[in-house]
Amino acid sequence: MPAQAEPGRASAGRGWLPRTRIALVGVVVAWVVPLATHLVGFDVLLPVLVWIGTASLLRTGRTLIDRLVIAFAVLSGGVSLGALLFSVWPWGLEPVPVAGTAFTTLVLVAAVTGRRPTLPTRIDPSDVVLVGASAVAAVLILRPLAPSPTAALKVLALGEDGARHFGIFDNIYRVGGLLPFHQPEMAVPLQAGFATYPQGAHVTFALINNFVHSGSSYGTPLTRLHNFALLYGLSLALSIACVMWSARWVGGQRLRGWAFLPVAAIVTGFLFFGDGIPIFTHGFVSEVAVFGPFALLIAVLSRPLSDPREQIVTAAALLCTVSMTYYLFLLSASVAVVIWAVGYRRQLLRHWRWTLGAILVGGPVALFAPLINLRQASSVKQLTRDGGVEAMNVILLSGLLAVVLLGLVVRRTARRSPAWRMMLAWVISSVAYAAVLYAATNGSATRYYYEKSLHELLVVLLVGAGATVLLVPAALRAPHRRRGRWLAGLIPSAAVAVVLLVGAIFFAGPANPGFRHPPNDRSWGEAYARDLNNFIQPANAIVRTFQKLPTNDGYVTVLYVNGRHDAITTYNGTLWLSVLYNNHGRAWPDTIWVLPTPTKTDAELEQFIRDSPDPVRFVTNAPSVSRVVAHIRQTDPGIRVEVVPITYP
Repeated sequence: MPAQAEPGRASAGRGWLPRTRIALVGVVVAWVVPLATHLVGFDVLLPVLVWIGTASLLRTGRTLIDRLVIAFAVLSGGVSLGALLFSVWPWGLEPVPVAGTAFTTLVLVAAVTGRRPTLPTRIDPSDVVLVGASAVAAVLILRPLAPSPTAALKVLALGEDGARHFGIFDNIYRVGGLLPFHQPEMAVPLQAGFATYPQGAHVTFALINNFVHSGSSYGTPLTRLHNFALLYGLSLALSIACVMWSARWVGGQRLRGWAFLPVAAIVTGFLFFGDGIPIFTHGFVSEVAVFGPFALLIAVLSRPLSDPREQIVTAAALLCTVSMTYYLFLLSASVAVVIWAVGYRRQLLRHWRWTLGAILVGGPVALFAPLINLRQASSVKQLTRDGGVEAMNVILLSGLLAVVLLGLVVRRTARRSPAWRMMLAWVISSVAYAAVLYAATNGSATRYYYEKSLHELLVVLLVGAGATVLLVPAALRAPHRRRGRWLAGLIPSAAVAVVLLVGAIFFAGPANPGFRHPPNDRSWGEAYARDLNNFIQPANAIVRTFQKLPTNDGYVTVLYVNGRHDAITTYNGTLWLSVLYNNHGRAWPDTIWVLPTPTKTDAELEQFIRDSPDPVRFVTNAPSVSRVVAHIRQTDPGIRVEVVPITYP
């Protein structure tokens, strides 16, 4: 008699064969789809398909929105890992190979795990609040930026950091990868040290940009600047959405339904009407972009996902994203991460293979940005330096801190909940970090990094804002019943949300206005939504200069004007032009020459022209410049200096 095959092996063999065939077909489709979209110029569809495909292979998340947010968290880490690969392979950030690789990875994951694509269909009233509030925030943020490059610059011209971040983004677009791999090429385009700055946000913007334009070659520098500004605005809207979702996730069942409305109002009140807008307009691109992943990290470490394997992957992915985007936020977060790892140790040990894989893959990615930038940011002096930053409204922040702590400490429900106890650990570590930086920056003019630590504390408190619901008497909370859940608690929750938002509109401005304050002395967000707080004269001067002189011909262009906003136009305008000309590294000494005052004497002008190692072109409305240049040419006819007149304002 012929030997019979063992039933287990036979069934396994029959199971693996069709699965392998399906996987092979899937791999073919993974490359056919991006090739097809590229042929018709519709690559913008590909990131959406990758996002949905990732969500369909996960199993945690009660509602569709939960699943999509968790998928976004996983993908953010995938982009951080992929950015290293894309920077060394021959195709750079081209949409087809990037999307083909992503689809292939999803197919292989499905084949190995045996998971079939599936998505939850449940929608909760809190989902409606989250999506609706996020959409409104996106419209309000993008509307002032959308019309043109000039419109974008009138919002961003104040922030010199925004110019440098655009330079990083534009050069990632030019070289097709992270700039630490191209440091010798960056000596002229970028100021020293910025080639190694954390670039998670910039490479993500570049990837999205290439998918939208179906390629990595398009447009002028002004076009790319406009696209960068729109992506930056979207990153703020996305961060607001992520913080709202994180607050709901930590709050658990208590924040399902319309009870989430007041918490959503608190988040949008602080991040749009309050201190979020000056952070945005100052051009803190990496910080704005990291708010969302950082909030998600707080959420999943406070209330872990139901599947330990997905929890390990998601936590590792978010750690990589935060580190690659703005690793300053990991300094205090590391304490909370250690506390989580100790409390979660049984699951980590039970799934040791996944834990080991996360360490081996995620560890190098998480360490890349801090190590590559070690020379620039390895000293205590870096954390105590000055910089341009708006002081936060510490009165509102202190009030939020007090209310959140009351909910976490006073209520027995919070003291017994592992999620709320972990949230308390986040709050304590963030407050301690801010206190240390407050002491370290004593005597500093701006307390730059102390204010940054308050930004981090704000995100932590907003994620824990659901603790405010714990202070509400149980009789006033929305009833938890399935029948009528779409109406239960709507009216009282909506009334509280309206009161909070109206209060934010009128009282979320700075407690002690510095050199800037919102028009009408109300909130930053109200002024931004009405397009009141803009710098149209500097923006017009920058754009008109670049349109008149669109090429980098070896000159350093100095925008030197007298009139309204002369300091912003002369310094920031010269800075923005050097980035548009892609010679900021060479032009930087000429840019800082205008400080501390933008108006120079004839002697100072002459000394600058003679000392400059590069030929100088003045774009100016000041007669003194033409007079000085004419005098210099009499004694040195061969000197390379030009004067281009401009009408300003």
